[in-house]
Amino acid sequence: MSKQSKSTQKLKAKSERRDFLKNAAKVTGVGVAMGSGILSAPFVMANVKEKLVIQTRPARFTKLEQMKNSFIAKFPEADIEFIALAGVDHEDTISKTLAQIAAGKQIDLQRVATEGVQLYAGAGYIQALDKWVRRDAEFMRTYFSDVNPAFPHSMMYEGSLYQICTAFNAANIYINKNLFRENDIERPGDDWTKDDFYEIAKKITKKSGGKTEVYGYGWTNRLWGSWMPWIFNNDTNLYTEAESPNSDFSSWFWNYFYGGSSMASGYGGGPRWETPQANHENVVEALEFMVQLQQEGITPEASLGDGATLTGFYSSNRLAMTPAGGFWAGALKGQGMTPEDFDVCFFPKWKSQRHQFGAEGYLMMEKCQAKDLAWEFIKHTSSYEWQVPFVSGNITTPVRRSMHNDLRYSYTGPDNWQVFYDTVDKLKDTAAIPAPPCSNPMTRAFTKYTGLALTGDLTARDALTKMQGDLMRIQDKYSPMYKS
Repeated sequence: MSKQSKSTQKLKAKSERRDFLKNAAKVTGVGVAMGSGILSAPFVMANVKEKLVIQTRPARFTKLEQMKNSFIAKFPEADIEFIALAGVDHEDTISKTLAQIAAGKQIDLQRVATEGVQLYAGAGYIQALDKWVRRDAEFMRTYFSDVNPAFPHSMMYEGSLYQICTAFNAANIYINKNLFRENDIERPGDDWTKDDFYEIAKKITKKSGGKTEVYGYGWTNRLWGSWMPWIFNNDTNLYTEAESPNSDFSSWFWNYFYGGSSMASGYGGGPRWETPQANHENVVEALEFMVQLQQEGITPEASLGDGATLTGFYSSNRLAMTPAGGFWAGALKGQGMTPEDFDVCFFPKWKSQRHQFGAEGYLMMEKCQAKDLAWEFIKHTSSYEWQVPFVSGNITTPVRRSMHNDLRYSYTGPDNWQVFYDTVDKLKDTAAIPAPPCSNPMTRAFTKYTGLALTGDLTARDALTKMQGDLMRIQDKYSPMYKS
C-alpha cells in the first residue's frame, strides 16, 4: 500500500471517530472536549433503587441525616444510609473499620481523615477517582479554584486522587484571652518564637502547694496536634519526605486545575513518607521540650484523646494555650465561650515555622456496587449546597477559601479567623501530617513511646530510639509502601 493510501485511511479513520463522537453527543447528551482529554457524560440513574451505605463519625450523624435530602432531591431513586462508628481517635476508628471490612460488612463510602487515605489506598480497599474527575472536570474546576492545592495533593497516592477534601484543620495555637489579659500579655504576633512561647506559658502557669492550678499549655497524645507541630516547626518530620512521580492523570490534574499557580509548584503524584527518622536530633529536641514543660508543671499529663479532651479545661480558664484547628471555635462556643474569651495565632517559629494540617472527605470503597452514584455523592459534597450546612457552627474548617469571612466567625470567634486559611495560603511550606500506608501501626508506636517519655519510664532519646526501631520493623512489614 502506498504512503498516500495509508495517510488517506488514517484521515478517514479520524474523521469517522469524530463523527461518531458528535453523533453520540447528539443522541445521548454526552459532551466531548476533544483537546482536553475530558469526556463529560452526565450520570443518569436507571429507574432502580440504588443504596449507598456511608460510614461517618457519630458527632456528624444527626447533621448528615438532615442534609442528605439535598442529594436525594437530585437522585430520587437513591437510598442513603448513614452508619456511625465511634473511636478514641482516627487510628482507633480505622482499626475498627478494617475489622468490619474483614468481616464483609457493607460500606460504600466512609468519611476519613488524612491518617487513612494512603493506608486504604495502599491496601487496595478504595477506588481512585481519576476517571470521574476527568469526566466532570468542568464542574470540578469551580471547586478546585477555591481550594488550596495542598489539600488535593494530600489526598493523592502514587499518581491517583482518592478523595475530594470537604474540610481541614491546621494546628494553630489557641490562646485564652482571659488568662492573657490577667497577665497583661498581648496576642502574639505572626513572627513570635519558641522562646516567646515558653516565657508566656511560664508566666501564666500558676501553682499552689506544689500543684499546678492554671496551665500555660496543654495537648493530647495523638498524631495530629499532639507534639507533632513541634516536630514540624523544629524543621523536621517523623519520616523523610519525597514526592511520587507524576502519572498521566496527576500531570493533567495539576495543569488543568492549577496551571500557572506557584502554590502547586513541585507537586507530583502525591506525598511519600519514606524512611523513619524518629531519632533525628530535631525530633529528640522537640520531645525533650515537651517533657521539660510537663516536669515544670507548665503542661498537664498528655492523655490519649482528640481535641475535645481539653475543651472543658480551657473554657474554665485553667488552660492558656493549646494546639487546635478551626473545629475548636465551635467546640468552645458550645462550652459557653465567646469571641471575647479566645483567639488564634500561628505556631511559634523555632528552627522553622512550618505548620501541619489534616484534611478529610469521603473515600469510595473498592467493593462499592454503585460507584457512579457514589461519585455523584462525593461530587455533591464539594458544592456549597453541601458544605455550607455541614460546617455550620464551625465544627470544622471550611476547605473552600470563599467560605472564610467575618460573618461566619462572628457567631463563634475567633477575631483572627484569617489565621486558619492563611496557614496554607501564606505559610507556603505547610504540609500534611505524616500518613504513609502503615499509618495505623505507626500511630500506635508514636503514642506508645510518647507516653513512656512523659511518664519518665524512658528518656526522650531512649523512647525515640525504640520508636525508630519499631517504625523500621513496621516499614519492612509494609515494604514496599510505594512503587519503585
